[in-house]
Amino acid sequence: MSERTVSTRIPTVRRENRADGRLVFRRNIGRAMRHLVLILWCSTAVFPVVWVFLNAFKDNSQIFGGPFRFPDPAIWTNFAAAYRGIHLSTTLVNSLFYSAVTVSVTLLICSMCAFYLSKIAKNNLLYVFFIMGIMIPVHAIIIPIFVTMRNFGLLNSRVGIIMVYIVTNISLSVFIITGFMRKGVPNELLEASIIDGCGPITAFFRIALPITTPALATVGTFVFLGVWNEFLFALLMLSRPALRTLNLSVYMLRGQYSSDHGLMAAGVIILVTPAIIIYTLFQEQVVKGLTAGALKG
Repeated sequence: MSERTVSTRIPTVRRENRADGRLVFRRNIGRAMRHLVLILWCSTAVFPVVWVFLNAFKDNSQIFGGPFRFPDPAIWTNFAAAYRGIHLSTTLVNSLFYSAVTVSVTLLICSMCAFYLSKIAKNNLLYVFFIMGIMIPVHAIIIPIFVTMRNFGLLNSRVGIIMVYIVTNISLSVFIITGFMRKGVPNELLEASIIDGCGPITAFFRIALPITTPALATVGTFVFLGVWNEFLFALLMLSRPALRTLNLSVYMLRGQYSSDHGLMAAGVIILVTPAIIIYTLFQEQVVKGLTAGALKG
């Protein structure tokens, strides 16, 4: 190789190295910015939980004197008083019962609807009807629902509140499960099962339903958290203490003229702990259910 060839290649190599260095620098800057945004978002999400947790160990004087300080001394009796005030043994069972029954019935009904809409229906008219329900705010139908429940004598009843919870969760549940079944359940597999003698019901329970487990877990988690955190319908429809949910009982801890904010913070911690545990256990299934239907097919 001649000296001229070597001398002409050296600047080219230097330019390529500088270009690679700039590319690596831009990538590092982009990665650092993404991490900074995620850190800021996580801080805004975690800070209220930490703040409420700290205030759960304070009395009113400590909260108003230093709302962001550590409790000194820590008042552990707030949790015992909250346990008694919200009647945890009753309200916890009520909330778990309402959530479990709503999740079970919603998954069964919506999975059947999704199977029909994705594999049997000839047009999307019924599917559009379900989707329109997502566009209607639940607050817009509070009065009609209350009047209907009153006319049928379903106020202050477990059946009435569960029916309301099921109806208000159907649209979104059908939307998620239908989208998964359309791409996640192969038509060839269903056709093969029909050739082997399976009817639509058997094909649904033995083939489509097991494949749709990620979507069912996603919908079940969303519905459970929605029912667990629901407050407005419980406030309007449940006036008997024996039927109150945990969320409603925590709200009842407030006083008419003054409130023990440390006691209310302890009640909030008791309220959110089961929701955090449930979402932590099923967060992987939630992500799979939201993404698998879009990637298959």
